[in-house]
Amino acid sequence: MMTEQLSTIARPYALAAFEYALDKNDLAGWEGMLSDAALVVKNKTMKGLLQNPDVTSGQIADIFLIILAKELDTEKKNFINLLAEYERFPVLPEIAKLFTELRLQYEKTIPVKIVSATPLDDAYQQKFIDALTRRLKRKVTLECEVNNSLLGGAMIYAGDKVIDGSIKGKLNRLIESI
Repeated sequence: MMTEQLSTIARPYALAAFEYALDKNDLAGWEGMLSDAALVVKNKTMKGLLQNPDVTSGQIADIFLIILAKELDTEKKNFINLLAEYERFPVLPEIAKLFTELRLQYEKTIPVKIVSATPLDDAYQQKFIDALTRRLKRKVTLECEVNNSLLGGAMIYAGDKVIDGSIKGKLNRLIESI
């Protein structure tokens, strides 16, 4: 299935789960359960079971209920059974992703990944957080990664925005302008 198609199918489930979790003040519990359920779907053995016509969706639901037992209350069990009834287990990773996006939007938070040529110390990370919070008008959670192939500077990924502050990117832009 294409990503757009997955999102279209997953969106109502993610939205319903999010609204319920928000109402019950259990965003973390639901997000954790959906994330773990998405990992189960991605498991090689589970993929085989999901594609096996001899295995019923009820049997698949039972497997999920056993694996996720410690995380499930009645409502989460009902959600798993609903996914089974409509054979929506393959879209669970997309449901989990959309749920997280809804939570981040609700909390006015954006995850930002900074890829730099060298490690960023705590003071520099805080400068990035402060500047990006002002620019994006959202609370920023920062993830840092080092990529030795960058000559210097950094690449910043915030949602669908990419800010290329790398020396390599600046050189490429200079070459293109000539």
